[in-house]
Amino acid sequence: MYLGLDIGTTATKAVLVDNQHTIVASATAVYALHQPGPGISEIDPDRWIDAVRSVVYRLRAHAPDAFGTVEAIGLSGQMHSLVVLDANGRPVRPAILWNDGRGAAEARTLQYDIDDIGELTGVLPTASFTAAKLLWLRNNCYSEFARIAHVLWVKDFIRHWLTGEFATDMSDAAGSQLLDQANRQWARSVIAAVGLDAPALPRLLEGTDVSGALLSAVAAELNLPAGLPVAAGGGDAATGALGLGCVNAGDAFISLGTGAVFVEVQPDYQPRPQALLHTFAHCIPKRWYRMAAMLNGASCLAWVAQLCNEPDIDALLERVASRGDAPSRVLFQPYLRGERTPHNDVHARGAFVGLDAACDATDLAKAVLEGVAFSLRQGQDLLMAGETSLDAVGLIGGGARSLYWSKLIAAVLNRPLTIFRDADLAAAVGAARLAMLSTTGSSPFTVPTWQVEQIVEPDVKIADAYARRYDAFRELYPALSPFTREGVTA
Repeated sequence: MYLGLDIGTTATKAVLVDNQHTIVASATAVYALHQPGPGISEIDPDRWIDAVRSVVYRLRAHAPDAFGTVEAIGLSGQMHSLVVLDANGRPVRPAILWNDGRGAAEARTLQYDIDDIGELTGVLPTASFTAAKLLWLRNNCYSEFARIAHVLWVKDFIRHWLTGEFATDMSDAAGSQLLDQANRQWARSVIAAVGLDAPALPRLLEGTDVSGALLSAVAAELNLPAGLPVAAGGGDAATGALGLGCVNAGDAFISLGTGAVFVEVQPDYQPRPQALLHTFAHCIPKRWYRMAAMLNGASCLAWVAQLCNEPDIDALLERVASRGDAPSRVLFQPYLRGERTPHNDVHARGAFVGLDAACDATDLAKAVLEGVAFSLRQGQDLLMAGETSLDAVGLIGGGARSLYWSKLIAAVLNRPLTIFRDADLAAAVGAARLAMLSTTGSSPFTVPTWQVEQIVEPDVKIADAYARRYDAFRELYPALSPFTREGVTA
C-alpha cells in the first residue's frame, strides 16, 4: 500500500493506493487563505501540517487494515509558492502563494537583467514564480529576507516535517524559475539576480528518488512505521499527469482546480517562452511538459456563488444547465487574480459585459463557466500553434466533477474530453505512484492509464455558436485592459 499526499491551494488530499494502482481510501481537509487585499495571497505553513495530520488520521480510521501496510509515502503540492525557513527550520514568515501578484515589478527586473531567462528557465518571468517572490521579499522585507536559511516549496515543507531533509524534485524546481531546465540543475545567473545564497536551495532529485525516511517522532504521531521511505514527489501539474498515466510525448490533459492548466508531455526540452507557454521538467526522468497556465479556474465559480449568496454550488449548476445549451448573452473576463497565459499580466482584472436588468445569479454563473472555458481555448490555440497535434485530452480537478461544465468546455474547445474516475484525486494518485516507483524501481513509463469514466464529445450544434462567442471574448482583454488597470498598483 502507498500513501499519496497532495497539498493544494485550498485543500490537502490523501489517498491509499494498492499495488494494482487502485484507490483504497481517500480523505480531504480544507483551509482558507489569507487574502487581505488585491494581489496578496498567503498562508501559515503550519496549516499544511495540520491538514496532513487530519487526512492521515481519517485514512487510518476509514481503512485501518490497508493503512497498516503502507510501504512508502509520495508527495505532491501546489507549485511556485514560496516557503522560507530560518536556521532552526521554522518559517520566517507566511508562505507567499502562487496566486500572489506583488512581485510584478520584480518579474520585469528579472526579464531586463537576464537576457536568456526565458530559454534558460522555460518561461518568461511573472509574479507567480518563486524567483520574483524572492526578489520582492528582498526589496520590501529585507529583515525577513536576511533570515532565510532554506528556500522550499509546499510539498518540500511537508517533507522537512516528515523526514528532516531539505530536498525538492525537478518539477517543483522548474516552477520556481530558478532551474536551468535543459541541464536539470540550479540556474546560477537567476540565483545571483535574486540575491540568494546557493546553499539555501534544497538538493535536487528526480521525483522517483527516495528523499528521506520518516522521523521516529512523526511516525509515532501518525501511527506509521519509523524509517518509512518518502519519495521526492512533484509539483501538482506533474503528479496529476503521472496519476493519469500521461508520461509519453503528446499525452495531454486539463486540470481545472483553483487555477487551470492545459498540459502536454514533451520528450525533450523545447521552450516557447515568447508564446507565454511554460515548459517545465516532469516529475519523472527524461521528460518535460509544456503548459498553458491560467490563474483563474474553478475559483471563479466559487467567487460568483459567494457574491450571489449561493451556498449550494451544485444547485446553482443545475439551474445553469436548465437554461439550455445556447451561449450566455453575458461575457465574463475571468481575470480575478491577474493572468499568466496568454497575457502575462498581473494587473488584468475580471469583468462582466452585456449585463441587463433581467440578469440573475444563474446568468452570471453561466457567463463565468464560459469565461473559464474560453480562457482554456486560448491556451489550446497557443499549444497547437507549433507542431503539436492533440488527440485525446483528459479533464481532471474539482471542475471536472460537473458534467455540464465538462460538456461546455468540450464544445468551446471543439474536441472530445476524457473524464477520469476520481479525477480530483489525480495529483494525490500521482504522488502515491511516485512512492511506488521509488521503492520498486519499476519504470514510470509502464504505469497504467487511470480509469476512464466517460468520453465527453463536443456538441456540434453549439460548437459553432461558441466559436463565434469566443471571437467576441478575445476582444475583451485589449478593449478593457486600460480601464481595469486604473487604480491597480504593482
